[in-house]
Amino acid sequence: MIDLIRHGDVAGRKHVARGRTDNPLSDDGWQQLCAVKERIGKVNQIATSPLKRCRLFAESCDEPVVIIEDMQEIDFGDWEDKSEGEVEDKALLHHFFDNPVGFQAPNGEAFDVFKKRVLVAWKTWLQQDMREHRILLAHGCVIRVILAHLLDIPSKNFWNIVIDPAGWTRVSCLQGEKPRVMFINRNAGQPCKV
Repeated sequence: MIDLIRHGDVAGRKHVARGRTDNPLSDDGWQQLCAVKERIGKVNQIATSPLKRCRLFAESCDEPVVIIEDMQEIDFGDWEDKSEGEVEDKALLHHFFDNPVGFQAPNGEAFDVFKKRVLVAWKTWLQQDMREHRILLAHGCVIRVILAHLLDIPSKNFWNIVIDPAGWTRVSCLQGEKPRVMFINRNAGQPCKV
């Protein structure tokens, strides 16, 4: 079983293209992740993005931690730490939100390259012991890419998947079977029916 968790609220400016900007969690974000982790309980391993908003929380847990470089958020290049209003090329911005296929922010990472690196890292990590209960602590776009892949959702519909801060998604990975999505974006305050 794999629990995909998006990092909680982040310190710094709100509503910006955070991407590779390496802010840590806010106090609220830390508490959000604590609540989710408490609901999940003990796991065999926590894999994490190397960015502080994921890694620092993972390293505070008792379980073994593996840092997966390729689970970093997409690099927004010149758009890093900018709000929608601060992005000059509105047509390119709308392209990203309408259909990210073929998108690349100026001096940033192409969406198609981002998607490929995330899925290669996911498949490699997934091939480890399928009997283990593991957590992947990552970013909204990373989790959307994984879910779109598992659910066979075209990349153009990428934004139709909502992943809230500290949103918790569970994937069943039984040996010899395709992974199945058990739930998406669960809040730690909701009762767990698994």
